[in-house]
Amino acid sequence: MVKIVATLMALLLALAQARAEDGLEAAMGDDPERFAEMVTDLIAGFGVAGNLRAEGIEEHIALERAAARATALRRFLAMDLDGDGTVDRAELEVSQRAASASMRGKLERQFKAADRDGSDQIDLAELRAEGQAAALRALGEAEAETLRALITLDANGDGALQIGEVRLATARTDEAT
Repeated sequence: MVKIVATLMALLLALAQARAEDGLEAAMGDDPERFAEMVTDLIAGFGVAGNLRAEGIEEHIALERAAARATALRRFLAMDLDGDGTVDRAELEVSQRAASASMRGKLERQFKAADRDGSDQIDLAELRAEGQAAALRALGEAEAETLRALITLDANGDGALQIGEVRLATARTDEAT
């Protein structure tokens, strides 16, 4: 499972450098074999019976964003020392005292970014907004569009991407270069 997640993250990084179909061609052209392996893992992880449909791609996008959102929220909730659902400056300072020097600066920066109204307190609405921002930083809309463009490799038009279709597309890309 860890290997699949790491491979999927590598796929996302490769796809992040490209945009939709143009990006797809660029990602395939850089290293067609590696691209095919990463998409194969995506099919195995989010496809059904060897077929990756648009719904599976959307599930992958949602899962990646949810994981990033949870990580961001977990960090802030760990600073909520009194459990009231908000994080104030005093709670931040306690967390900073327990952190390394580099982490203290990072916590300050993250707190300021999340405190959208400048009140020195992060409320539920700001936590929610920070979680959403973290989700989009982890997998932005350009990367999501590139992932969605994978379905354009569906050579037989059945609405599902199969490993053979990925291999066919990468072989064509390899021949073109």
